[in-house]
Amino acid sequence: MEKNMRKIFLGILIIGLTVFLSGIAIAGAEVSISGVINEDGQLVDDDGMAYDIAESEEGDQIMEMVGSKVTVKGTVMEAEGTKIITISSFKIIE
Repeated sequence: MEKNMRKIFLGILIIGLTVFLSGIAIAGAEVSISGVINEDGQLVDDDGMAYDIAESEEGDQIMEMVGSKVTVKGTVMEAEGTKIITISSFKIIE
């Protein structure tokens, strides 16, 4: 019985570690997103998905551009169902 419990625990641990590491790999990829900055300081893409903007020099600049259409490059992470983008560069679309 004790051996079975150890095997189950080890299996759950391995699965959890795999999911965690794959999440890090996905979060590390740089993406390009076009959208509009809303009044809440979020980037809303063309499909209506809202991204909170992480604090950074570029992020702080973008959050002040309410109503502007922009293309940003950065990394996206998801925490508690909220997508957060850390912007590395951006361009205003006229």
